[in-house]
Amino acid sequence: VVSTQSTGSSGINAEYGGVSTQSTELQKETEKAIRQAQAAVAKGMKKENWMNQVTVILDSGIANDKGGLEVATALELEGLKCDNRVQLIPNTITFERIEMQADDGSVQQFKVSEEIVLLIIPAGTILELLAGQQLQSRIKAYYEILPRGYKITLIVCEVDKIFKSKRKKADIIAFEEALLDLQLDHDISTYLIKNNSELVDHIRMFSKAIGERPHRLRTNKDLFIGSSKDSLFVDKDGKGYLQVFCAQLQEIRGVNEAIASAISTQYPSPVILHSFLSSSPDHAIATLADIPVRRGVGSLANTRRVGPEVAKRVAQFYLSTNPDEQIL
Repeated sequence: VVSTQSTGSSGINAEYGGVSTQSTELQKETEKAIRQAQAAVAKGMKKENWMNQVTVILDSGIANDKGGLEVATALELEGLKCDNRVQLIPNTITFERIEMQADDGSVQQFKVSEEIVLLIIPAGTILELLAGQQLQSRIKAYYEILPRGYKITLIVCEVDKIFKSKRKKADIIAFEEALLDLQLDHDISTYLIKNNSELVDHIRMFSKAIGERPHRLRTNKDLFIGSSKDSLFVDKDGKGYLQVFCAQLQEIRGVNEAIASAISTQYPSPVILHSFLSSSPDHAIATLADIPVRRGVGSLANTRRVGPEVAKRVAQFYLSTNPDEQIL
């Protein structure tokens, strides 16, 4: 009897031992699957895989244009996928990204739409919309079409056609002021593009920046969208500082390159200019307004003043303590 009980006990132990072994093996397989899924997601985050996760979607109006093939080729050379679809807004470019997530030992992939829309409008069309007082209403209508939270970036192409034409100076000023109004009223970034090759290059650089953005943010690196060849830098010896200061001055309406150069010659840094303006604003504005600005060369050279209106805007720009104040 004792022998029989002993045999039964051994059978029970063997049975539970088998269950325990199966459970351990299953746990190991699960952990292995989780590690593989995490490794696959980590691989997707590597720099060499950034671009192939992004699809650049060209509106059919752009894809069928004479520059559509050049755009698609430039994007493919960067490793970006390109697709042609009819967009909600004509002549726009949007972006989709494949996101990956490790979930219980498997890799889940899903598409995410970037909340950025590139809108391409020829400069001549901008002037036509201005003439009909339709530019602001057109942009407002576009925002009503887009999902909430989306932002439009405007690319104005063929600007050479209006700047080199015999259009009245008043038309050019109205054109520039209209773009400024779009920035102030709708928070729209604007890029002026001269020709088709520059347009292709800008779309390529913009799309590449979109591809890099989430990964740059993960590593806390600075992110900007634009062509690095047009950017201004200050080296460790201070070279380039004056150019950056002049570029800052030209952000103020009415300040062109000649005026910025004249002001920076008298006050060679923002700190010096701010100190001068804050010491006695009324006197400083009058002094700033009288700074001579030289234009042209040789027999065509002439001189004029900065003027009181521009001087007031400069003072407002550097003295304002309200971040929401609009400098008109």
